[in-house]
Formats: sequence, C-alpha cells, structure tokens
Amino acid sequence: MIITLSSLAAAFLKHDGKYLLMKRSPERKHFPNIWSGVGGGVEPHEMDNPKLACLREIYEETGISEKQIFNLELRYIIIRRAKDLIRQSYIYFGETDTTDFIDTDEGMLYWIEENQLLNREFSKTYGEMLKHYTCTPDEKGRVVVGVVGNEDGNLRISWSVVEDFE
Repeated sequence: MIITLSSLAAAFLKHDGKYLLMKRSPERKHFPNIWSGVGGGVEPHEMDNPKLACLREIYEETGISEKQIFNLELRYIIIRRAKDLIRQSYIYFGETDTTDFIDTDEGMLYWIEENQLLNREFSKTYGEMLKHYTCTPDEKGRVVVGVVGNEDGNLRISWSVVEDFE
C-alpha cells in the first residue's frame, strides 16, 4: 500500500465576538452541509509556508485581503489517516476588521456569535479541535498538534503542545 499526503490550511476569523464560518455547499464531495472555517488545499509551492495557502484561501473564498487580517496565528495542526491518505490540517485563528465578504460556490458564509460556535455540525475532528480551543487558555505562540486515532470505533485525539526542546 502506498500512503500519500494531503495538506490543508484553514482559518477561523473573529470580528467583534463573532467567528466567520462557512456552511459547506450540499454539492461538496467532502463534508457537504457541514460547518467549517475558511480554507482548502495547500498548493505545492506553499508546502513550506501553509500560512500563504491560508491567506490565499481566505481571499478566494471571502474576498477578505491580507491587509484586513491581523493576529493570524497557527494554533493547531491536526494529523489524521483516511485509508491510504494522511491528511495534515494547519488551522489558523485571527481577527479581521471587516464583516463584508463575497459570495462563493464553496458554501454560505455567516458570522456566528462566539457562544454559539459549538452549536454547529462540524467534521468530527474540527468539532473536537474547537472544543479544545474554547476551553484552553489562549497563549500567544502556542501550537497544538492533534493526532487522530480510533478507540473502539470512536474518535480519539491526542493533544500535545509543540515546544522547542532547546
């Protein structure tokens, strides 16, 4: 069996206590009608800088430019296996000074109150990541890796802070 890799970059942007979320189109191949941040695949030339992919995806899917985004930080890396594919997701959190966005065929965009964030149907991994995010104190520069596993047919994520050992 040959195992291949796929890298994704996504963002959860905040403005005035609300997060910009996308409800994915029912026509989407993966996770139709599921809520998500804004993002997509990392292009080959972006592999060593997924933040570039994240900014590109934000602009493509929302029209929000890099100049309108601040404090965009990598907060989570989620690694999971789907048969012969290992998927790495780079999740950024940041803020924006605009509430305007363009229409996209990827899905519908909505500003959701922070206290309603977990009341949406996300993919299992994103749902668990957001639970972890909302109950963990915010620490600038902290990156957490979540490794997805299977525990008796149920999702299990092992969380670990990535730290420099020197």
